[in-house]
Amino acid sequence: MNDKEKQLGMFNEFKLHFLDSHIDHFPENLGDYSEEQGEHFHQDISEMETSEMEMSGKRTRSYRCAVHQRDREVSSENDFRLLLEDPTFFARMVHLVAMEVLPEERDRKYYAERYTCCPPPLFIICVTLLELGVFAWYAWCGGGVGAAAGPVPVDSPLVYRPDRRREIWRFITYSVVHAGWLHLAFNLLVQLAVGLPLEMVHGATRCGVVYLAGVLGGSLAASVLDPDVCLAGASGGVYALLAAHLANALLNYHTMRYGAVRLLAALAVASCDVGFAVHARYTKKAPPVSYAAHVAGALAGLTIGLLVLKHAQQRLWERLLWWAALGAYAACTLFAVLYNVFSAPADELHYMPPDPPPDSAGF
Repeated sequence: MNDKEKQLGMFNEFKLHFLDSHIDHFPENLGDYSEEQGEHFHQDISEMETSEMEMSGKRTRSYRCAVHQRDREVSSENDFRLLLEDPTFFARMVHLVAMEVLPEERDRKYYAERYTCCPPPLFIICVTLLELGVFAWYAWCGGGVGAAAGPVPVDSPLVYRPDRRREIWRFITYSVVHAGWLHLAFNLLVQLAVGLPLEMVHGATRCGVVYLAGVLGGSLAASVLDPDVCLAGASGGVYALLAAHLANALLNYHTMRYGAVRLLAALAVASCDVGFAVHARYTKKAPPVSYAAHVAGALAGLTIGLLVLKHAQQRLWERLLWWAALGAYAACTLFAVLYNVFSAPADELHYMPPDPPPDSAGF
């Protein structure tokens, strides 16, 4: 703003103050003024109106910048993006997370201003480190990392086995054991890319509930639909997180960025992974691993994700969908639990690994 604009602004303020303080002293009839006084008055008013018309656009633009300064939406009077200083890496990361997870613009702004990373997203980080540690342990015991897609350490007390269904911890602990480094890499990549933003927004408790619901749903579904095979890997929990995020994006499709692109990309990646699991299930001579956990984990994420993930506002049909999801998950879980309680476990696996060498702990 140059000196002329500043002076004009000060004059306008003085004019308003003068009119407010002397309005009672004006004559009721302007004819009481002399002709010379009237001409000077008319000339002053015309000059002020002309100056105001010339500066109206600038004042309006400056006013908008001032109004949006708090929201940090403008950086100059040309593009209405006022950023007094460059955002830090942490601020850009939080903004990106808000844009990807939260559907409403108001919630995105509030989250970006309030988030402090305290507490940090420890659940996904701890689960990731645990899975890496277990994989490293079995790789070291077996003398190396092994093949990209196997073998499965079926002798592990963590892997789900149909002949050991009475050991109920296996319905959860199978998720930390993986069949090869390719299986592990895919799960960890999706787990970090989807799980970390979800936990940053919704918290460790809600994210953990969705993840464990997918893990439990995967093992229960495999025990019913594919009862003669082992189960290993975190695909149930990973697909639960992915499905929960996509469900939120679909429910708020009109406000999410690139909704169709994200949906197609997620479906393409998931289809490739499930196709690989189905191929490995029916073609390999190694111990077969069920693929039912992928589908069951995704269904668990669709149902439990609607229940526990925070939503800014719920319409009537969303509440009805909420109760339908709760009933569906509860019914399927109850049926699978009763099936495992009253059905006899398998006598033995169809595939038993060879005995390990005497000098090796084996898989």
